[in-house]
Amino acid sequence: MRLLLTIQYLGTRYAGWQAQSNAIAIQTVVEEVLTKIFHAPIRIEGGGRTDSGVHALAQRAHFDVPFPIPPRGMIRGMNDLLPHDIRILRIEEVAVDFHCRFDAKSKTYLYRICNDEVMDVFKWETHAHVAQKLDIDRMRGAAQALIGTHDFKAFTVLEPEVSSTLRTIQSIEIDESVAIRMTADGFLRNQVRRIVGSLIEIGRGKLDAEAIARSLEPTFEAARWTAPAKGLVLEEIRY
Repeated sequence: MRLLLTIQYLGTRYAGWQAQSNAIAIQTVVEEVLTKIFHAPIRIEGGGRTDSGVHALAQRAHFDVPFPIPPRGMIRGMNDLLPHDIRILRIEEVAVDFHCRFDAKSKTYLYRICNDEVMDVFKWETHAHVAQKLDIDRMRGAAQALIGTHDFKAFTVLEPEVSSTLRTIQSIEIDESVAIRMTADGFLRNQVRRIVGSLIEIGRGKLDAEAIARSLEPTFEAARWTAPAKGLVLEEIRY
């Protein structure tokens, strides 16, 4: 039996989603809890590899179970054992060949900015702070150049396992609270944070509005601004 978890977490204390040998990752914490419940080693696969300090409203992860446990009891048991900043929201059975990463149709990330002169203490762990007032209309206009299928190599750190830097961004929305929501068929490492970093500089008037469009050209201009991790949230993965 293969099960799909929906996981919520505050990433502040963790070195990202993916298990590491020299730091505590969310994947490792969840696997340790599952191992205690099933009395056998359990390995899970995540739907998105969030970086250190990045949060999730609805991360997805699948794993195979050695024997069935009723979902309601399993959710309660896992949450009793997990730290307060990691919660299991839902458990559902899926096909045995389902893969939560490779079968994803789209992902949505949300980037939240506190755009007040003084940082709100209740937003400290989950929002980036930009004290200078941002020109939201200017940011919205610049972001439109990113819609569609483009080569986003200017907005990422190349990794050996990435065969292509082409991605399709379906939508970018920026609301009046300066929350930036992006939906795409997939994202490259640091892609959202580098796009947001460029948009912040445009909103501050430090970068011209056409800079993002130039970064998509074959003779690209690398995006040099990376927004802080703590403002980023994996909001949804659709299948």
